[in-house]
Amino acid sequence: MDLKKVHGEGSTAVRALDGVSLRFPGGEFAAIMGQSGSGKSTLLHILGALDKPTSGTVTVGGTELSGLSDRKLTLLRRERMGFVFQFFNLIPTLSAEENILLPALISGEKVGRHTRRLEEMLDLVGLTARRNHRPDELSGGEQQRVAIARALIRNPDIVLADEPTGNLDSKTGAGVLDLLKESAARYGQTIIMVTHDPRAAATADRVVFLADGRVVDETRSPEHDEILERIKTLESAG
Repeated sequence: MDLKKVHGEGSTAVRALDGVSLRFPGGEFAAIMGQSGSGKSTLLHILGALDKPTSGTVTVGGTELSGLSDRKLTLLRRERMGFVFQFFNLIPTLSAEENILLPALISGEKVGRHTRRLEEMLDLVGLTARRNHRPDELSGGEQQRVAIARALIRNPDIVLADEPTGNLDSKTGAGVLDLLKESAARYGQTIIMVTHDPRAAATADRVVFLADGRVVDETRSPEHDEILERIKTLESAG
C-alpha cells in the first residue's frame, strides 16, 4: 500500500511510483495499463518481489514483504508466485514437459510429486501430444502456453504476467488470455497482467490505469471500446 519508487536523488530523481495503493483478491484477473514510463512494469516487479519500493508495503497472503530477507523473498517467489513474460524464456535443450517442471526441479523437489499436476497442466494448455517437443519444435503460441504451464505447475497464489501476448498474433494471444482467465477461475489464483493492448485488457475482470506513477482510473468487466475511450481521455489529460 502507498507504494513509492524513486530512482536517483536530488534534481535528477525519477519517481516511478507515487503512492500506489491497490488490492488484488484471489480469483481476480486484473490488467494494468499505462503509457511507457507510467510505472506499470515497476509496479509488477515490486509486487513480484523482484524489486523493492522506496517506501510503502506489499502484503501477500498476510505476509508483509519488507521484513523478509533476500533468501525468504526467493522462497516466497518460488512457492507462492508464478511469472509469465513476453519473451518465453524457455530452456532450448529441454522438452516442453521438462520446461514446465523446471520450477520444481530448481526447488530440489522430486518430479514424481508433480506427476498429476503435470498432466493437469498439459491438458489445460492443450500440449499433451507435444510434451516431448523442444521449444524450437513449437510455435510461438505453444511456447507461451508452456511458459504459462510452468508458471502454474506449483499452484502459486499469484501469477504475474508482463505483456504475455506481446509477441503473438491476435488469435494465438486470445487463446493465451483465455488460459489465464480460466486459471484464475479454476484455481482461485490472482492473475495480474501488464499490457498495452486494449483487446488483451478487455479479457480481464478489472483494468487499472496508471499515469506518472499514480492510479488514475480503473474499471471492472471492461469492454474494448470503453478501454479505448479511457485511454484517449487519459492521453488528452496528460
